[in-house]
Amino acid sequence: MKKSNGLFLSVLAALLLWSSPAQPLRVEDATGNQVSFTRLPRRMVVVGQGTFMPMHLLYLFPECKDRLVGHEERYKNANNFLPLVDAGFSEKTALATNPGPEHVAALNPDLVIMKGTVPSPLGASLSRLRIPVVYLGMENPEQFLKDVRTMGFLFGNSSRADEIIGFYRTRLDRLAKGLEGVANEEKPRVLIMGYHERGGKAAVQVPGRSWTQTIQALRAGGKPVWLETAQAGEGWTVINFEQVALWDPEKIFIIPSFRLDRREVLAYFTTDPRWRLLNAAEAGEVYLFPSDLFGWDSSEPRWILGMMWLATKILPEKFSDVDMKEEVYRFFGSMYRLERGVIDGTVMPLISLEGR
Repeated sequence: MKKSNGLFLSVLAALLLWSSPAQPLRVEDATGNQVSFTRLPRRMVVVGQGTFMPMHLLYLFPECKDRLVGHEERYKNANNFLPLVDAGFSEKTALATNPGPEHVAALNPDLVIMKGTVPSPLGASLSRLRIPVVYLGMENPEQFLKDVRTMGFLFGNSSRADEIIGFYRTRLDRLAKGLEGVANEEKPRVLIMGYHERGGKAAVQVPGRSWTQTIQALRAGGKPVWLETAQAGEGWTVINFEQVALWDPEKIFIIPSFRLDRREVLAYFTTDPRWRLLNAAEAGEVYLFPSDLFGWDSSEPRWILGMMWLATKILPEKFSDVDMKEEVYRFFGSMYRLERGVIDGTVMPLISLEGR
């Protein structure tokens, strides 16, 4: 009789639990906003500036293949990488650039992902339509790892989030260990600069103080020369040759616009009579920042490759044990589940680890 009563009570408790309203699920995004869900989202859409950055983060999780239903298409070639990870990527709905809230809502999303630390007008419009919007910051290592944790929660896969965070933490710890005992005056003076051509005119720029490229330089053991003057703002700042000559960096790392031929850019900086006079050029310390289908300098998952590579160039004696080719295999294998043969055939041919 007691056994029957126990069974009855267990069944009753289960029925009460099943029939009672579910506790809301809450997550804090990069804007500090608390976003509530009644259940984990099943239909995700990515829109806004730099959509490839959050999409590349989302695809660190295997669940993304089934749950991403659409994305804003800003650049046609921005989607060249994800078909390697997801054979069904071309079947996702591609929204035109700058979609209206009605176009996003037509995909019936239960979550919209955007990049940023401040709510956007589109995000505000979607929120008024009662469509949850979560922002990912991604601009520094700590925020990136927090974003990974956020997506692990939203995908219901915290164990995968732990794996991803462990991958990055291991490499960040290796960089920190390599810099132990290195005095500030021993760190080389480095310049990371973007190079663009618009309207037939060239523009050389330096990144903002809090931008990924600056953080990469600092974490890799360099002293960013552009932080020494008032010209270091919070966005990209255009500079001229005279300013670079005044800084006289020991090592220069160039980030060409993706529209330019990288070899032609390097040839310009290594053969131009003025640039050749710089000490960095004379010492052979002018490099192209690596890229594959995407650059290693931006605030998307590849930033860890860029940071590791920079360390091997800035302080080669401290990081002589870092095999960047193996790091590439480990990154694309562990993070995106690409087989070695696929990496050899599609990624490796695009990378110049020598920076030439």
